[in-house]
Amino acid sequence: MRFHVVALPHTQTHPKHSACAFTTKVLHFCQMMGSLGHEVFHYGAEGSQVNDCCVEDVAVLSVAEQEGWFGKFDPDALYDCDWSGQAPYWRLLNERAAAEINKRKQPGDFLCIIMGTMNLPLVRAVGDGVLTVEYGIGYNGTFANFRVFESYAHMHKIWGAQGSYDPDGKFYDVVIPNYLNPADYQYRKEPGDYYLYIGRLIQRKGIHVAVETCKRLGAKLVIAGQGCAKVEGNRIYATDGAVYEGDNLEYVGCVTGARRASLYGQAIATFVPTLYVEPFGTVAVESQMAGTPAITTDWGAFPETVEHGKTGFRCRTLDHFLFAARNARSLDREYIHRRAVANYSMDRIRWRYQEYFQMLSDLRARGWYAEHDDRTQLDWLTPA
Repeated sequence: MRFHVVALPHTQTHPKHSACAFTTKVLHFCQMMGSLGHEVFHYGAEGSQVNDCCVEDVAVLSVAEQEGWFGKFDPDALYDCDWSGQAPYWRLLNERAAAEINKRKQPGDFLCIIMGTMNLPLVRAVGDGVLTVEYGIGYNGTFANFRVFESYAHMHKIWGAQGSYDPDGKFYDVVIPNYLNPADYQYRKEPGDYYLYIGRLIQRKGIHVAVETCKRLGAKLVIAGQGCAKVEGNRIYATDGAVYEGDNLEYVGCVTGARRASLYGQAIATFVPTLYVEPFGTVAVESQMAGTPAITTDWGAFPETVEHGKTGFRCRTLDHFLFAARNARSLDREYIHRRAVANYSMDRIRWRYQEYFQMLSDLRARGWYAEHDDRTQLDWLTPA
């Protein structure tokens, strides 16, 4: 199979650039499909490092152009990218990537996009001869005929939003969860002395729930993520106007790489109390990959990713969050780690993508009626 994978305009597809979750997905997707022997073409910014998994890395944006839009590149920074699709870098990315894809495309190729409607001009410019796949949908602006959602919760939400009160399902919309490299995380059998919050410092991410819970317990809470305006004494000022105060709070900035892995590994538990319907919530799975329980709300993707009472706790009231924090140490961290690796590692997820793209390849022959005599299981329906 042949895949044309379009990256993002505000970063480089590079192993060290883990601040942007979408960029990490692009990199890992290229690595997974390349590891299965497929031909992968990457279209992104100059300076990307994907040559170990792609047959060709096509630079469609220059470093000078990126620095003109975003300033000097910092792999640990999360840039304030325009998500309306109207900024000039979206136009250039779409136009240039489409032109390069049209030089290389062959009938039956797959065009893989990660930014939904922001890549719609690109899809229109590429035109016929390829199958467009949105391969990691954790956003709302989705349009393709072939779609991979990160959770059943988000798939059903989109079906309802785009359909009607009682929508029909779609055979070629599937759920394949986000995927991680276990080597990027540090499993520790014994935790340290703090709880952890990693995420944007905004109310809808539920940071105030983590702060209030730890305040009631008199427990240390380490906070990492974007959205901090300043820290003065024991006060953390968020850019949305909220102020979090307490001698038990420690803000450590934006963290990536080894620092992020270490924070997960040494935490008693990680708070992920998202208030909105979370499409996936990668932080909860990252935490579990390190063997650290996740303490979440009880909606969105969390009922799919957090095994209540085994790999974490799903909560609805402050009393629930207090119980979860008090009892997090009692959970089996080795089990948490093993289950996360078994279900969310790239080595496992690549086979789920292989299954899906085989389904799409069958459309060139017998389509929905194609049969495979060597089938042994339905991989995405078989959790570890």
